Amino acid sequence: MGQEIPFVVLIAGAGLVGLWISNILFDLKVPHYVSRKIGHSAGGLGFLLCALLFSSGWWALIIAAAFALMLGGARYVRPTTFRGVGGSGRPREVMAEVWFPMAAIPVIGVGWIWLDKPLVAISCILFMAWGDMVTGIVRSQVYGRPVKGLWGSVAMLATCLVIAGAFIQPFWVGAVGAVVATITEWACGDVGLIKCLDDNLMIPLTSAATIFGILALMGG
Repeated sequence: MGQEIPFVVLIAGAGLVGLWISNILFDLKVPHYVSRKIGHSAGGLGFLLCALLFSSGWWALIIAAAFALMLGGARYVRPTTFRGVGGSGRPREVMAEVWFPMAAIPVIGVGWIWLDKPLVAISCILFMAWGDMVTGIVRSQVYGRPVKGLWGSVAMLATCLVIAGAFIQPFWVGAVGAVVATITEWACGDVGLIKCLDDNLMIPLTSAATIFGILALMGG
């Protein structure tokens, strides 16, 4: 694992740059529901690089845990630190930026380290990172406010299907996971039907449970 430390620095740096850009956009008065999507996209890139560069899932697990601790600690010690993705940019009880890396921990632990399917596991995280990013941007253009809506969900489903097609075999299993991820995003969150469940947490968990459950039933 020691020889992979430069990759750790690269991936952590990419995540921090994404958080920094989110702060800049927020300070420029970009709506928070848009600025935080930059953090999503950088996080997704970091997790994909983990699958491509690391020989096991342990570094990915450590990075996810470190970012969860960092973002969670900043929420209570200095909320303005990561204001572009959360902190002072959202109500104190909304911990979406913390739930994202927290959700990655069990997905990586089960899907990559235990079941040895790194790209499948990371795809479930990308459903959140990139799928939710796209839906947020589309909704900001169509509706001009943070709201669940048809076109955002269509955009998310299309994005998740592309991810599934690239990294999950057979494709239909990934497609089912993409549909579940899209439904979860629409249903959960502070502007969804089930406000007590954050979509940043639930999208990776529900899609991973669906995809790995189907693969287990298939004997894969």
